[in-house]
Amino acid sequence: MEPLRIRSTESAAGRSVEDVYEDTNRGCEIMKEYEYLKRLGKCISNGSVRGEILDEYKAHLEDCREALMENGMSKAEAEEEAVRQMGNPEEAGNELNQIHARVLDFSMFWWMMFFAFLVPVFEVISRLVTAGKYGIVGFMNEYQGMNQIPLQVHLVIGTAILCYGIILSIWEKYSGKELFYAYGRNWKGSYLTNSGTVMALAGLICSAAIPVRGFVKGMIGVFAATVLNIIIRTVMNLIRNRRERKYLWEIGLADTEITWNGKGTICGGNMKVRARASEEGAVIPSGAPIMVVSMEGFKPVVIAI
Repeated sequence: MEPLRIRSTESAAGRSVEDVYEDTNRGCEIMKEYEYLKRLGKCISNGSVRGEILDEYKAHLEDCREALMENGMSKAEAEEEAVRQMGNPEEAGNELNQIHARVLDFSMFWWMMFFAFLVPVFEVISRLVTAGKYGIVGFMNEYQGMNQIPLQVHLVIGTAILCYGIILSIWEKYSGKELFYAYGRNWKGSYLTNSGTVMALAGLICSAAIPVRGFVKGMIGVFAATVLNIIIRTVMNLIRNRRERKYLWEIGLADTEITWNGKGTICGGNMKVRARASEEGAVIPSGAPIMVVSMEGFKPVVIAI
């Protein structure tokens, strides 16, 4: 079967795997290099490092090809020999996957643990401001009955906030949001949000039900919320990585015009996709052949080919 010939377009400008295809006349040898990167990438489950690894391998292929051409080889011969010298892509990919097989969201873990360590700090501050009968919090507790809030109220409020945090955490991973992000209709009405902060607050409120005295119960509550959030995000990472391995470098067809949003058929399935560099005005017309070059959360990012 004759290898597929791939060419890049102006809308796919930028440094990525399509840069390998500098000339539409390179034909079959292009497919060999492209196929090597595709097979290598599908063996690496950790999406956070996959792009960096492929960029490094791509640079090695280019350096090797240039060196061989300086020794008298033609472009086609140098391309083929460079790919051959790189070895078996599955073996290399499986070895790299064992080295970089990380799916835990450590950034979120340490952010939430920061709140856990803040609990004793606030406890000390609270004791200072409530010293004596007329301390600020002491006054509220004694005269406003703040210390008489039923346990059930803590649990209802804490559980409601926790459920919101869980939904927010799933949505963050699904849409590919960073640890901190602004959300709103525009910058004037936006706000900075983060599921870790929401779930840490929920854990702190629910900690009232923990049968432990002092600030330790607050730390336990936040830590429990942290574990729950990390489990959720780990599961989402595993699902996303599997999806990325399935669709990365696959070729499909644009069902609609694709900018920052659109639809395409990839691997026989119709799904939402985004054009790479859409924030810079890149547009892929309806009916154009496309290739997946990265993922934005669970959404494939494509270029025209």
